[in-house]
Amino acid sequence: MKPLSRENNFLYLFVSLLLFLLSGAIVAEFTNIFSKGAFGLIVVLMLIASIRSLHTDKSWRHVIFFLIPVFVTLNILEHIFPSKTYLFLVLLTLFVFFIGLIAKAFWQVLFEGDVDANKIIGSLTLYLLLGLIWTVIYMIIMLFDPTAFSGIEVTSWQAGFSRMAYYSFVTLTTLGYGDILPKNHIAEFFAYMEAVIGVFYMAIIVSSLISLRLNAIEKKRS
Repeated sequence: MKPLSRENNFLYLFVSLLLFLLSGAIVAEFTNIFSKGAFGLIVVLMLIASIRSLHTDKSWRHVIFFLIPVFVTLNILEHIFPSKTYLFLVLLTLFVFFIGLIAKAFWQVLFEGDVDANKIIGSLTLYLLLGLIWTVIYMIIMLFDPTAFSGIEVTSWQAGFSRMAYYSFVTLTTLGYGDILPKNHIAEFFAYMEAVIGVFYMAIIVSSLISLRLNAIEKKRS
């Protein structure tokens, strides 16, 4: 790949998120101790990639450097001493990470510069992050109510992540296949809110990219 710059920084983050989702699918298909450990390693690599990709300030780098050992430690503890508390903290760590990423990337994608390939990839990255945020929310709901969704078996978070991500993105895009269904009111609330935000995001991103392009054309003319 080319050296990291403002012209290609989202490519690195986008690829790391795709690898994260792919590794989750592989773990779900071939569940064993090694694959679960590999999935945790992919998460750590994704955390590291986010530091470079977004050219973030020192405060965000400090957050990431704090989250990495916390995530690794919690994973080890959850594996040795399985409990809802450790699992909740693992999921909460991922939630904080995804929220931080989308907050840092949002401004660069929607309000800075002209429309180019990097900005298009950045838009896709934001979309993936939305789906991942809701994936973690659904997993937290299932942690406290294993019957909150039909069509999903209660299993380890590594093995169940891909299935829940599938449901999240199906809901985000409003496809609604119906093979997985929310079964309590809280799950239903987050499901329809994700669908609303998914539709709203598409409208916002299209209008924002068009506006950025028109502004760039106007600057060239003046």
